[in-house]
Amino acid sequence: MSPCGYNRNMTDIIRLHDADYMPIILRCKEALDAGELVILPTDTVYGLAARADLPGAVRAIFEAKGRDAEKALVVMVPSAEEAAELAADEERETLLRLGGLWPGPLTLVVRAGEVPWRESVAPSTIMLGIRVPDSPLLLSLLDISGPLAMTSANLSGGTAPVSFDKIESALVAKARIAVDGGYRGSGRPSTVAELRKGGLKVLRSGEIDPGELRKALLQDGENNKIP
Repeated sequence: MSPCGYNRNMTDIIRLHDADYMPIILRCKEALDAGELVILPTDTVYGLAARADLPGAVRAIFEAKGRDAEKALVVMVPSAEEAAELAADEERETLLRLGGLWPGPLTLVVRAGEVPWRESVAPSTIMLGIRVPDSPLLLSLLDISGPLAMTSANLSGGTAPVSFDKIESALVAKARIAVDGGYRGSGRPSTVAELRKGGLKVLRSGEIDPGELRKALLQDGENNKIP
């Protein structure tokens, strides 16, 4: 059954207890593996997630949010090394250099390598937005789930929620599991930067200051610049 067919009564709402994440993680993985949607707290806002390599599940994210089908989703991974595996060869060195700022609120937009599911996540571009979130729950899930396509858990045009009670019930109804962590995350968006042949361009300001990006680049290369 499509995730878009669920109603609130069929959504499992799980209260997050810091003591033991593993049962929650395993339930989320089971739902994701079945091609279903999951709502999760991240280090910035609540997110709506699906397995990145399941086109039908990714499509359900766009449908659930009413999101423009040409607008790319972010891909979450558990480490800079796994992020580098998704990038084109020529961008990997720079990505790994900036990977010292991960886990954290930084999204790097890179030219994708040979990623068979790239088109479903980013339909109108050869680029991928990749992030390693600073969230123990999400990192543990990513370790066993593989890359997740993710976007903020709000209907298109709405406000990205920092607490579970701010998520629209219509969106909760589209998920198989919704993890209630109460008030979680900073509420500020991640910094978004596009890699460009050893340098980068900041596309969106966020929690990480461009000066930190510049410092990370210059650690191993004096000629890298941030426009």
